[in-house]
Amino acid sequence: MKTPLFLVLAISIVLISCNSENKSTPKKAITTNPYLGEWTRSFAMSAESTAQITYSFWKDSISYEMKGPMQLNYAIKKDTFVVKENRWIGDRDGVKYVVFIKDASKDKITLLKMKSESIEAALKMPFPSDSARSKFSSWNTFSKK
Repeated sequence: MKTPLFLVLAISIVLISCNSENKSTPKKAITTNPYLGEWTRSFAMSAESTAQITYSFWKDSISYEMKGPMQLNYAIKKDTFVVKENRWIGDRDGVKYVVFIKDASKDKITLLKMKSESIEAALKMPFPSDSARSKFSSWNTFSKK
């Protein structure tokens, strides 16, 4: 029994399409940042004053803005984003930072930003415990704006 040529071609096209799709999926997962957009939180700095912090995740950077009694506004340029480890690493004026992300959903994420000696050190840092703190911060939950 001979297989018709059109059946062989149809099966070949389906197999090639499936194979190509599988090869492109990991690349897309590595380059996509699921946290793009603005994330914000407000908190009391004292009984009389409230501050609002906004992290804006862009493809090439993170903007940090604090409004309230203490005003801050700066950007950290992205070096590396390890999606499977929720570890975003960047540079601001020669200072290296790593932003760890946990408990992420479509409308909330929990962040901890820490300084690092180098990009290599940031890649090797163990994921911080729930009680970890950096110089000015601890894990904080932000809502999608």
